[in-house]
Amino acid sequence: MVRFCFERIFQLILVIFCASTFTFILLRVSPGDPASILLSINDVPASEEALTSLRIELGLTESLWTQYVQWLIDVFSGQWGISYVSKEPVVDELLRRLPATLELATAGLLVMVSITFIMGIGTAIYPNGYLDRVGQFMALLGSAIPSFWLAFIFIYIFSVHFGLLPPMGRSNWKSLVLPAVTLGVGMGTVYARVLRANMIELMSQNFVKAAKARGLSIRRILVFQVLKHAFVPIVTMLGTSFAFMLGGSIIIESIFAWPGLGKYIIDAISLRDYPVIQGYVIFASFLFVSIHILVDIIYVLLDPRLRVS
Repeated sequence: MVRFCFERIFQLILVIFCASTFTFILLRVSPGDPASILLSINDVPASEEALTSLRIELGLTESLWTQYVQWLIDVFSGQWGISYVSKEPVVDELLRRLPATLELATAGLLVMVSITFIMGIGTAIYPNGYLDRVGQFMALLGSAIPSFWLAFIFIYIFSVHFGLLPPMGRSNWKSLVLPAVTLGVGMGTVYARVLRANMIELMSQNFVKAAKARGLSIRRILVFQVLKHAFVPIVTMLGTSFAFMLGGSIIIESIFAWPGLGKYIIDAISLRDYPVIQGYVIFASFLFVSIHILVDIIYVLLDPRLRVS
C-alpha cells in the first residue's frame, strides 16, 4: 500500500508538471493580447504607450523562459499568480467558486448513480421485457443527445412552458434541479446498460448457481450478491464522470449561468486571463488525478484479489 501511494503521488506531480507546461506553451502561441483586451474592458485608448506599460506590469515583456520558470515556481509553491481582471489571487478565486461546482457535481452524481442502479437492476431482473426495451431506448437517447441540447429541452419544458423551475442562476434548491438532471441523466442511462450487461453475464457463474440451489430468489441473488461484483467496473466510469464534473461542467454551467468553475474559466479564456487559465488547468488536473486515486482505493476495497496483487 505504501508503494501504491508513492506511485500515485509521483503520477500526480508528473501530471501537474506536464499540464502546466503544455498550458503555458499553448497560451503563449495562441492569438490574442491580454493587454489590449484589458484596456478595451476599462475603456482606455489602446495607445502603444499604454499597451507597453500594461505589458510590463503584467510581466509579458519578460522572455518566455523567465515567465515559464516563474510560473513553475508559483505552481509548486501554491501561489498561482494574480488575475489580470479582478486583481485577486487565482487560488482565492478558484476556491470561492468551488462550492458551487461541488454542489452541482454532487447532485449530478446522485442523479447518475440513482438512474444507474434503478434502471440497471430493473432491466437485469426482467431482461428482454418492456422495461428492458425502455432502458435500451433511454440509453440510446442518452448517448446520442448532446448535453447542451438536453439542457435547452429541459429549460423549455420545465421553465418556459410549465414555469416549474428557474431556468438559470443559483438561488435555491429548485435552481439546482435542471443542471443536475442534465448532468446525470445522459450518462446514467448508459451506465445502467453496462451494469445490466455485467449482472446478466455474472448470472452464469458458479456462485449464482449455488445460491439458486440454496433456494434464494433471483431478485435476492441479483441485488445482494451479483450487484457487488457487477458494480466494480462501473466505479471507474462514475469516478471519471465525477472528476470531469468537479473540474467544472463548462457547457452546463454556462447555459444555466451557474457561478462555478466552468463559467469562470469560459470568462477567463475570452479575456485571455493567463494566470486564471493556468491555475484552473492545474486545479482541474489535481482534482482529476485525486479522484482516480480514490477510485483505485475503492477498487481494492471491493475486490480482495487486488489486495493480494
